[in-house]
Amino acid sequence: MAAEVSGNFEYRITHIVSQEAGHHDTRTIALTNEDAGRLERFEQCRNETHATCDHCGARLLVALPSFAEVRSERRWHGLLWKVCALATVLSGYGFLHVTRTATGAGYGPGIAFAVTVAATLFFGYRTLISGLLSRSNGGPDVTRVDCREPGSVRHSWTYVQAAEDA
Repeated sequence: MAAEVSGNFEYRITHIVSQEAGHHDTRTIALTNEDAGRLERFEQCRNETHATCDHCGARLLVALPSFAEVRSERRWHGLLWKVCALATVLSGYGFLHVTRTATGAGYGPGIAFAVTVAATLFFGYRTLISGLLSRSNGGPDVTRVDCREPGSVRHSWTYVQAAEDA
């Protein structure tokens, strides 16, 4: 498992600004730092470093999870997506059963229909998210340490692909 996750992680800090442009429209601008940062992934402990955003001067803490944390998260989500997939299939079967056997009398069939649709959508969503996280490469956490993020500004990371990988 550790062989699938890279030992070095190269990234750029991303400054993201969201602005409302109209009644329901939102405009998002993402700007990246000029210089790329690099963190080495350790076996048992997180690797942390401090960085600065080139665009707003925010002081940021970048923390890369260890191999052990990535393996644990992958193992947990590897099990969870299978459980959620089974729940999706069962709630989908319940949905089919309710639509086939509903008589239309009273509130019972309507509530059962709403519950089975909601359960199918919820478990389907959780299956998708857990399936993706079971293949996660364990990217870094970026948090601002000098003050709270303004409501329209947030910081994240962007993966840098090495020239020989391209």
